[in-house]
Amino acid sequence: MNPEQAAQSQAQLKYVELLLRKGMQEEARARLEELVRQEPPCTGAFYLLAVLKGEDGLPQEAAELLARTLALEPENTRVLNALGGALRQQGELEQAAAAFAEALRIDPRFSEARINLALLLKKALRFGEAELTLRAGIDLAPDSVRLNYNLANVLHAQGRSLEAVAAYRETLRLDPDHLDARQNLLFALHYSPQSSRREIYAEHLKAARSRPFRPPRQEPPARPTPGGRIRVGYLSPDFRGHAVASFIEPVLREHDRDRFEIFCYANVPTPDPTTRRLMGLTEQWRDIHGMADHNAAALIARDGIDVLFDLAGHTSGSRLPVFCHRPAPIQVTWIGYPDTTGLRALDYRITDALADPPGAADRWHSERLLRLPRSFCCYLPPVEAPELVPPPCGANGGITFGSFNNLSKVTPEMIALWSRLLREVDGSRLLLKAKPLADDGVRRRILAGFAEHGVAARRLELDPGQPGTREHLEQYQRVDIALDTFPYNGTTTTCEALWMGVPVISLSGERHCSRTGASLLTNCGLADLVTTSEAAYLDMARQVAGDRATLREFRGGARERLLRSPLLDAVGVTRELEAVLAELRATSRRRG
Repeated sequence: MNPEQAAQSQAQLKYVELLLRKGMQEEARARLEELVRQEPPCTGAFYLLAVLKGEDGLPQEAAELLARTLALEPENTRVLNALGGALRQQGELEQAAAAFAEALRIDPRFSEARINLALLLKKALRFGEAELTLRAGIDLAPDSVRLNYNLANVLHAQGRSLEAVAAYRETLRLDPDHLDARQNLLFALHYSPQSSRREIYAEHLKAARSRPFRPPRQEPPARPTPGGRIRVGYLSPDFRGHAVASFIEPVLREHDRDRFEIFCYANVPTPDPTTRRLMGLTEQWRDIHGMADHNAAALIARDGIDVLFDLAGHTSGSRLPVFCHRPAPIQVTWIGYPDTTGLRALDYRITDALADPPGAADRWHSERLLRLPRSFCCYLPPVEAPELVPPPCGANGGITFGSFNNLSKVTPEMIALWSRLLREVDGSRLLLKAKPLADDGVRRRILAGFAEHGVAARRLELDPGQPGTREHLEQYQRVDIALDTFPYNGTTTTCEALWMGVPVISLSGERHCSRTGASLLTNCGLADLVTTSEAAYLDMARQVAGDRATLREFRGGARERLLRSPLLDAVGVTRELEAVLAELRATSRRRG
């Protein structure tokens, strides 16, 4: 291309970019189609058209255009990075990784390609490679917010909570208003016994003072005149195949439609079969994914919601800043997060007296705690659950302990405690199941942790998990006794274990996250399995392991026991919740 042609092409590209900024997509596409057909070709046009094709959900066409661009400019890192993105959309993950890696070979400081490669490796559960990729980038650009943030996420995914906390703090030092880093830090603090209750509460209040939770002053959203049924809104990113769905679905199903009108506000980027099932259980479904906070708040206000629920707290995909616009007169947090939000915009938090005993728990919340009379939640067992079988110790002779909890809950302190149990129960084994165990580095770290306490690798089975719900639950058939984690107890895993006939030994503490086991087990008539010290935890596990007859009886009657419990009493728990909601609206109207 001679200088005159190059100048004309650049002018054309600038015009196309102007069209795109003005939102004139169709005219921009037409111009680009002309430019890619001209001779000699304009590589910039190939790239821009490929980006638009990718946005249109046409990754194969985008990849073809980018490949033609690379034939002309083989070391164009921007194009290599875009090619990696197009290949990733097509599911060609190895080829995508190769494209990102080639961009980094040419320019090691190209952070976008480095982050894309690390995210790809993380998704493939190749955490060690993802970590090395990000650390190499931080060596070159130590003040990169995105590199530090993604490193924190990779560390957290491996269960290295203390290191993740340090990396989130570094991210926040570089960018104090980074909402995701702030929320992930709060969540990560709950996993380690080294985080005090006072420290965690202080961090929540600090987060509440940060910019994302201080929207600009404006007129409150317009609301219709209240009247008729109580309008209840549930806002969540987890209306999908997620643990939260197992606890909100029975409530949506059992709400009294004569008294309550139910709205769901879904921040779900990729709906799935669970999403579609939940849509059928609500009268009004609103998709707020990608919607600005103030627009989502205005939508909720126009719907005339009386009570708005947050079901996520400081977890991934939550929309807590929406609540700071005060779209509803009563705002409540429930189910999805084990602590206070720290926000004045949230008025109440739903719990029970076992999970949050009156007194101390109230002092560490910015919300007022509302305690349901029995259980703070109800559980919907998966329809795919396999039938119960006898405990495996009858066939293999030895006791198999198990934990299917998030690996972040398997702290060094937990490993030390479980090692003592394995040493004290002759012939016992431990089955750990968690996705990160697919990574060799993660497996070596876990095995080394047990080896430090005298437990050989042959007594451990590290399972990265199975893809389907039925296959996942079938693994409980290999477990005699489930071991709850501390200080962050299981919730869904405890419910699943009990439904599969496996007793759960739990260690209870002071915070909600270390008392969910106490609430769930007590509500199932299994308070004896709740302990309050490491010594009692070990003693209870030894007792249960030594009574094979009771293990068989427990498994045989497990589902009948749960079906009679508050944990599966969806109608009863929903009515108890509705009584609270009716009182809240009545109180609000009296004040108003």
